[in-house]
Amino acid sequence: MEITVKRRTWLLGIFMPVSLEFNGKTVASLYVYQEKTVPITAETGRLKYTQPLDRSHQIQVKDGDTVTLKETKLGLISNIIFMITVIYYIVMGQEIFESGFLNNINTVSVIAFILLLILVILGVLTLFFNQYKFVIEN
Repeated sequence: MEITVKRRTWLLGIFMPVSLEFNGKTVASLYVYQEKTVPITAETGRLKYTQPLDRSHQIQVKDGDTVTLKETKLGLISNIIFMITVIYYIVMGQEIFESGFLNNINTVSVIAFILLLILVILGVLTLFFNQYKFVIEN
């Protein structure tokens, strides 16, 4: 008996693997865009992912299922804001740090501060809401 699990996550998914548990027992770990065939011990059971700093999602699966771990809307928004913030800091970094960030307040520093604040808020929200969800493809 086995199930196939695919991980389809964006940029923030690169940093940490996701552990998969079937009926409370850890059966595998998945990295970004990885696909694994996982042996299961029962005909049906609960598949759950665990990752530090994230709420877990679980789903009922049966033998032969193909399950994909995807981003939720919050996860997608977090990824987009993260990429925008990183790109903005790279492009405007010299001006941000030369002006002393908020010592000499200008438009570049205010935008940098707002992006950083939004990123921190989204980071805290991911502690209370799922960043990923399971979808059965069968």
